[in-house]
Amino acid sequence: MHESSEEELKQLRLRQFLQWMFPVAVGFLLVYAVFAFVLRSPALTGGMVAVGIYTVALAWARRLALRGSTERAAWVIGHALLVMVALGALFLHFLHPALLLMPVCGVALVLPYLERPALGRYMLAAFGVDTWVMVVDGLLPPLVEQPPLPLQRWVLAVAVMASVGLTLRLLAVDSARLRRSLKLAEQAVSTRDEFLSVASHELKTPLTPLSLKLQTLRRELSASTPPSPPERVQAHLDVAQRQVKKLAELVDDLLDVSRISAGRMELNPTRVDLAAVVHDAVVRFEPEAARVGCALTLEVDGPVMGRVDPLRFEQVLDNLLSNALKYGAGKPVHVRLERQDIRARLIVRDEGLGIAPEALERIFNRFERAVSGRHFGGLGLGLYIVRRIVTASGGTISAASVPGQGATFTVELPLGASASLVPLASGGR
Repeated sequence: MHESSEEELKQLRLRQFLQWMFPVAVGFLLVYAVFAFVLRSPALTGGMVAVGIYTVALAWARRLALRGSTERAAWVIGHALLVMVALGALFLHFLHPALLLMPVCGVALVLPYLERPALGRYMLAAFGVDTWVMVVDGLLPPLVEQPPLPLQRWVLAVAVMASVGLTLRLLAVDSARLRRSLKLAEQAVSTRDEFLSVASHELKTPLTPLSLKLQTLRRELSASTPPSPPERVQAHLDVAQRQVKKLAELVDDLLDVSRISAGRMELNPTRVDLAAVVHDAVVRFEPEAARVGCALTLEVDGPVMGRVDPLRFEQVLDNLLSNALKYGAGKPVHVRLERQDIRARLIVRDEGLGIAPEALERIFNRFERAVSGRHFGGLGLGLYIVRRIVTASGGTISAASVPGQGATFTVELPLGASASLVPLASGGR
C-alpha cells in the first residue's frame, strides 16, 4: 500500500499558498506605493510599510519552504500577517472589515503546522489583534487623514475580496487534506483488519501440527505396548521443532515491524567475513532444501570482509533463502557473493514461480505478496524487513523476474557501513 507522507501534504499546501499569495502581496505593495506617492497620503504610506513587511516575510518563508522548514515558514507568515494587520489599523482606518478578517485567515494558515500549545498561543495573539483593530478602527477616530472616498471604496472592496478568497482557498486545501487523510486512515484500518485475519491464520497454522505431534508422542509414550523406536520419536520431535521454529519466526517478524515503526531497530556493525556468514547460512538451509527438493548451490569469490551487523545480515539471508525455497520448491536455488570495488553484492536466484512485473516493487511493502496467501503462507513481512535492514546499512536491494522462470534478488552493501537506525518507511513476497 502506498503511504502518503503528511509532511508532503503540508509542503504542497504551503507551496500553493506562497505561489498564490506572493504575487498578490507584491501587487498590493505596488498599488500602495503608487497612490502614496501620487496623493502624498500618510495613510497609504503606512499601508505600504505594513504590506512591505508582509511581502518580505513571504520572501523569507519561500526560502524556508525550499529548505523543508514548513512549520517555521508558516510561523513566519502567520505572525507577519498579524503585524501587518496591527500596523495597518493605525493608518488604514477604512479597511476595518478586511483587517478583522485577516487574523482569521492567519489561523487557517498556521492550523496544519503548529502543535496545540503553539497554536493556542497564536490564536490568542490573533484574538488580541482583532481586539486591537476593533478599538483603534471601531471606537477611535482615524489617527491620520484618510485617502479620497472613491479610492477607499475600491481598495476596501479589493481587500475584502482578497481576504475572503484567501481564507476560502486555505479552507478548501485543508478540506482536501483532511479528506485524503481520512482515506489513508480508512485504508490503514482495512490493512490492519486484513493483517489480523492473516496473522491469526498464520500463527495458528504451525500450532495445529505441533499439537497433533505432541499428542501422538504422548499417546505412544503412555501406551502399554512396547515403546516407539527412537527414529519414530525423533521424527515426531523434528516436526514439532520445525513448527516451533516457524512460530518463533512469525513472532520475531511482528516484533521487528513494531521496532521499525517505532524507529527502535538498531544496527550494531562489526567487521566480519561476509563469505563465511553466507556459507554458514547455506549450510543451515541444506536440510530444508533437501526436504523440498531444491539443489542449493553457493559461489563465493574468496573472503569478503565488510562491516555489517552479523545478526541482521543473517536475517537478510534467512528471509531471501526461505523465500527462494518456498517459491522455487523442486528447482535449483543459486546463491552468489562477490566483491564489487568497495561494495559486496549478494545474489539469490531461484527457478520457481517468478514474480509479475507490476509486483516487483510492491513486494517490499508491508503485508504485500505477489501470490495468493491461500497457496503460500506468510505475513508478507519478510522482504519489508529485509529492505529496511539493507537500507539502514547503506545498501540497496532489487528484484528481477520473468514469470514462470524464477526470481533474482540482488543486495548490494558498502563494505564500510556504520551503525544507524532503521528508518521509518513502508514488504513481502
